Amino acid sequence: MTSIDLMRRIASLGFAAVLLASTIFAVGAAVVTRQALHNVSAANELNDLYQEARYSVGAEESLERKYRLEPSLEVRQAHSAAERSLETAIREAASAGDALDRSRDGTILQAHAGYVLATQLMFTAVDAHRPALVLSLDHNKADPAFDVVQANVFSRAAQQRGLTNTIIDQLSAIQRGVIELTILFSSLSLVFLGVYLWVLSSYRRRLGEAHDVEIKSLEAATLTDHLTGIGNHRAYQEDVRLESAHARRHNETLSLAIIDIDDMKLVNDQNGHMHGDVVLRALGSLLRNVRAHDRAYRLGGDEFGLLLPSTSAPEAALLLDRLREGSKEELSGATISIGIASLGGSACDAETLQAQADAALYAAKRAGRDSVASFDDRRDGMWLLSPMKVQQLRRLIAEEGVTIAFQPIWDVERCTILAYEALARPAMQYGFDGPQDVFDLAERIGRAHEIDAVCRRAALKRAQDIPAGVLLFLNVSPQSLDRGRFNTTQFYAEVAAAGLTPEQVVIEITERCVAELAVVVRAAKELQAMGFRLALDDTGAGNAGLEMLSQLPVDFVKIDRQIIVRALSDKTARGVMAGIIAIAREIGAYVIAEGIEDLKMLDLACGSASSPKQQHGVHGVQRYLLQRPSELIPALGDQSATIALLRTRASNALTSSA
Repeated sequence: MTSIDLMRRIASLGFAAVLLASTIFAVGAAVVTRQALHNVSAANELNDLYQEARYSVGAEESLERKYRLEPSLEVRQAHSAAERSLETAIREAASAGDALDRSRDGTILQAHAGYVLATQLMFTAVDAHRPALVLSLDHNKADPAFDVVQANVFSRAAQQRGLTNTIIDQLSAIQRGVIELTILFSSLSLVFLGVYLWVLSSYRRRLGEAHDVEIKSLEAATLTDHLTGIGNHRAYQEDVRLESAHARRHNETLSLAIIDIDDMKLVNDQNGHMHGDVVLRALGSLLRNVRAHDRAYRLGGDEFGLLLPSTSAPEAALLLDRLREGSKEELSGATISIGIASLGGSACDAETLQAQADAALYAAKRAGRDSVASFDDRRDGMWLLSPMKVQQLRRLIAEEGVTIAFQPIWDVERCTILAYEALARPAMQYGFDGPQDVFDLAERIGRAHEIDAVCRRAALKRAQDIPAGVLLFLNVSPQSLDRGRFNTTQFYAEVAAAGLTPEQVVIEITERCVAELAVVVRAAKELQAMGFRLALDDTGAGNAGLEMLSQLPVDFVKIDRQIIVRALSDKTARGVMAGIIAIAREIGAYVIAEGIEDLKMLDLACGSASSPKQQHGVHGVQRYLLQRPSELIPALGDQSATIALLRTRASNALTSSA
């Protein structure tokens, strides 16, 4: 055998060996790559489940806040759906993982069960109008459980995303190894290397493109509402933050509209959920086509959001009102309510913008629905828990920054002052519009009993200014009594320290909002047992008055001003007024008409008050016609005009009755 033949045989054997090795290598590479692709697919599936769990956690938190501000069956059902969605995602993820994964996911489910129980208790407290209990449950039970759920879900989501990226990196490492071995084989067979590299390069390119498409598809899916095709709640939260930052940076105005379909439950009940889905998709389509640069989102259930960059409040109101009008035909007769908020420049804060838009939507709902409302701080500010306002309220309580004005209650038969009602006024430096603004905020954050105590102490400090023989009326919020925060023994001591006896003090309780009537009645009777007198304020304005009168023998009944106003022209209101007077006389209570501002109201209230039989009129009257509230109590001589007026009216009433 010649050297040439030997080299040919060696070359043939070598080529055959290279070919065989290449074949074995190709098969092995295919198996390993296929397994790696399977791992990538499984990891992406788990990643999708944990992203869904993250979305559900955010939805639960948003719906919990919404239920506290605007409790409804729809919100509660949406919250339950979010709970189930979270549990389903975690259980599916656990079934796809190993024993350690199942243990960790079990921890999430256990914590979530605690959170669900806490929110159910909290929702029950919301339905019972017990804001203090709501706050307590939220801080002590719901928030801790939710924090555990959120932290674990976010942690698992981050871990899974990291694992997915690791698996993808492993796939990339395998591909790099294949390339390196292929280059080694190419040194023995350049032709084979060229063909093989071309095949492998094409495969790798297609694999990379498929991977990129899949990742983009997954990312898009996590930011898109599957029913309407517009952005979902997660996309909304991200975009609100980004657009707010952009508006601050470029000193632009950003407007946000929150849109709610009116009576969506009725739409579903009357026409079925499939029709309801049609309405939701139609609204999504309308919002998507408002303007090219606006962005629409479905926030959950029948609530939608629309971001309007570089749009002022008047422009947004005009645009959204046109949308509201045009939507009626597209939504098969369903109507929408819209709340708009606009912030610009350095004031553009994402959380403030959302809170203001929610408050404006609430105002639109209160206005009768099928309407557009822009945020008005004077009108809607009370519905926002503004950190600045809350801080000012805390400062007002700590500094006891209130003054007292006295308003007289006149006895119309004797034409003398029966009592002075102490009216609290917040000092101007705290930034509140008036006492109602203070009490509304205090009730919302569970501090009504504290501001109550501040006002009582301020009034008692002025007790020496009250003339001898004249009573002092002090207002006590039912929210103080029905939570057991009113210490009757301490109050007795405060009254004694002010130089008064319990018989000189009348505790005035409003009937407008009594959450736990039995508790209020028990506390009021305890005060009566100590010698204090009781007055039922705003009688006729709410629903609790008759029930309270049936359980609590009050000494004074004050008829709400609105009853007097309507009774001037409405027979039904006059009947209500007569009924209140009749019930009060039956239980031996002294009747006072509030809000007397002109002679017609005075004549109506007095009736035949000077008659010995006292059949129709009230015993006492108060408000601006007689004397405005004043920090200084006027001398008797300064009240001669009021005394003359009452004597004239009493004389006229006596003549009429005769």
